[in-house]
Amino acid sequence: MSEVVRRQVDGAVAVSKPLSTIANTSRELVESMSDIVWAINPNRDNLSDLSQRMRHFASDLLTAHDIEFRFDAKDTEKTVKLDAQLRRQVFLIFKESLNNIVRHSGCANVNIELKIENYHIALTLADDGRGFDPAQASQGHGLMSMRQRAKALGANLDIVSGRDKGTVVSLKVPLAHRMALA
Repeated sequence: MSEVVRRQVDGAVAVSKPLSTIANTSRELVESMSDIVWAINPNRDNLSDLSQRMRHFASDLLTAHDIEFRFDAKDTEKTVKLDAQLRRQVFLIFKESLNNIVRHSGCANVNIELKIENYHIALTLADDGRGFDPAQASQGHGLMSMRQRAKALGANLDIVSGRDKGTVVSLKVPLAHRMALA
């Protein structure tokens, strides 16, 4: 509705900017609610569902920014049950990583790998962008949030980057007590 009103006021800056803010906030809230509903849906408790949601998000975001990507999901077709907390936190770490890539890397290519390895979910995102010095990186909300989410899962999160060398984000989440092979 805010978009309709914004068009009707025909570019009046005093009204247009707040209406755009309302529209963007509303879209973000709808997306967040969709993520929550998906995460708690017991019919979506498989690794394959997580993989599909990740692939869809990556495709939508990266192609919209003309970034080529490869999504390799080894062994995700196996029936591996994941609890709602794990699915949600892994997906949110993945989303934040991709959003950081789009906003900051200036890359042309992203390689994403998701697999089960030694009773761990192993997720790796690697870009060929400008990179950054992790020691000089701002402790913005995004990186801090990713680290907190990983810690809550008992996972290891590694971010390796260097100027003009791209960035690699690696997440290893232990599954031994959280999964059931069917």
